[in-house]
Amino acid sequence: MSLQRTTQCGKIKINENVFAKWVQAAVSKTAGRVLCASEKGKILGGIDQKVSIGELSSNIIIKETKDSYNLKFFVIMSFGASIKKNCTIILDSIESQMKKMFPDKKGQIVIKIVGVKSKKIAERNMEIVREYEIR
Repeated sequence: MSLQRTTQCGKIKINENVFAKWVQAAVSKTAGRVLCASEKGKILGGIDQKVSIGELSSNIIIKETKDSYNLKFFVIMSFGASIKKNCTIILDSIESQMKKMFPDKKGQIVIKIVGVKSKKIAERNMEIVREYEIR
């Protein structure tokens, strides 16, 4: 789903690829401890490969309400990695991008952890949610 934003210059359409780039950049800051995944728990792009933006954008859910934007995506954590530390890194990065792009609306970012990877992937179902307000 693409989002529309009206400015003085006219209407601007923002598609999922923009959000996918933000997610990819944020996840890459965790040094491989977090991997992008599908909703069903499959690692996107393979273990040691970079995820394509097209593949990632099809696994991101973006919703727009009257006064906020909601972004949800799926990840697999490495065994032993700190959930709090890594999710804070990801959420801080995406939140700063969202505030720059949409300063007039509040937002919600949801990271859904669908698995933990050690030798195999163990299924999990955890959601980390961050809500932020307008400055």
